[in-house]
Amino acid sequence: MSEPLTPSPETASLTARIARGAAWIFGAGVAARLLGAINTIIVARLLAPEDIGIVATATVAMQLLQGISDIGVSQAVVKFRDADRHDLNTLFTLSVIRGLFIGALLFAAAPLAASFFGDPRLFWAFVGVALFPVLTGFLNPRFYEFERDLKFSREFIVTLLNRLAGVAVSLTIAIIFRTYWAIIGGMLASAVVQLSLSYILRPHAPCLTFSSLRKVFGFSGWLAGVSFMAALNNKLDVPILARLAGTGGAGVYFLGFQLSEMVAGQIAAPLTRAIYPGLSELQDEPGRMRAGFLKGVEALGAFAMPAAFGLAFVAPDLTHVVLGDKWRAAIPVIALLAPVIGLQSLFYATQAYAVALGLTRLVFFRELIFFIVRMPVFVWAALAYGLQGAIFAAAAAGLFHVALNLALYARASGGPVWEPILAARRPLGAVLAMAIWFLLMRPHITALADMAPPLRLGADIVTGGLVYTGALFSLWRLEGAPDAIERRILSAASTAFRKFSPN
Repeated sequence: MSEPLTPSPETASLTARIARGAAWIFGAGVAARLLGAINTIIVARLLAPEDIGIVATATVAMQLLQGISDIGVSQAVVKFRDADRHDLNTLFTLSVIRGLFIGALLFAAAPLAASFFGDPRLFWAFVGVALFPVLTGFLNPRFYEFERDLKFSREFIVTLLNRLAGVAVSLTIAIIFRTYWAIIGGMLASAVVQLSLSYILRPHAPCLTFSSLRKVFGFSGWLAGVSFMAALNNKLDVPILARLAGTGGAGVYFLGFQLSEMVAGQIAAPLTRAIYPGLSELQDEPGRMRAGFLKGVEALGAFAMPAAFGLAFVAPDLTHVVLGDKWRAAIPVIALLAPVIGLQSLFYATQAYAVALGLTRLVFFRELIFFIVRMPVFVWAALAYGLQGAIFAAAAAGLFHVALNLALYARASGGPVWEPILAARRPLGAVLAMAIWFLLMRPHITALADMAPPLRLGADIVTGGLVYTGALFSLWRLEGAPDAIERRILSAASTAFRKFSPN
């Protein structure tokens, strides 16, 4: 029997809950990103690229160790919808052991890092960041039940408060002392607040036990492998560049990459986080699950992808206005990596889709293949051509990752490999229209060239947004105005207009 054309009340209710969850995460993300952007801009202006490179090297080493040992506590709580106290305490025990072990490794590696990179400041940077995994290792696993039940308002509170604490400490240290400890101090303050609130908002008294170890590893074993490979793929770039191009080059790459993914990630992350619990609820209804995933791709294409491409088009003025001329070397990082991240953002939910189906083995092999292909190319490019070679290698690898995600979707869903691309066809066409504007038409408008950089940046953002929006809705109309993301945008805009209209 075929699926009904109209959604059932249960599906409609789930969609509404996912939308509310995404709204809460988006709100938390906006607040966090805004505060983080302010913090990054001020700290980057106060500190030198070498300072950023030092902290980036230590932080990435910590994130690498966290990634390769991640057991997926939050994913396990969401997946095990009937998780009991034994399951939660086992997850807590593994998290504590992992945090202490990573902290000890970083502390032990501190003198080696200072010697290897030839900078004694790295010793104290490693010692400082070693405290972060220790603190977060004690996070309350019951807090993730809010995510499982799509109640993201508590996460909004935690995200906002821990980011406020981190920014306050970071800016205070940066303004007074002008030292890289500003970034480390902000990280630790954020961790303390997050840890405290996880117990205040969801009271729980965990204990150390391994009673559910078999059940936990039945799910988390492959997921730990995925995290291991993803960490190698995402976190080795900065240490490699710190060795081959110096801490200054590593700092430029790190900050440029952070800015490249800031806008797209801000939009894509809340949608993906909200989609995963929803897909888990539909794991026994593959047809609706597949349709829900494709709707997510459509939404990611409409919002996250154009934001990333737009960032690349305004990279020179953005870097000058926001960071200052000393960060000019970050322009090619943003110009090349932001569009690739925009394309990748279409597939942010692919891993959530496969994990919700229990296909973590496929996700692991995706990351393994990516590492085998990517890392030798990146190292060769960095050795042969320095920072510029590394940027081009990272961009090419990002495109390869898009292909791997399409293959993962086809294996997980049984659908054609091109189906997600078809779902995002109108946003892709509208982005093409925006690219034509910026690359072929805008250079001939001499009035823009004479503007001050802040004014030109604002004009480019407005005109680029208008070109994209006009093209998107024109393509939608040409297709007969189907029931798609454009209709939901118009409905939301109409509701907001009626709500705030004085009449």
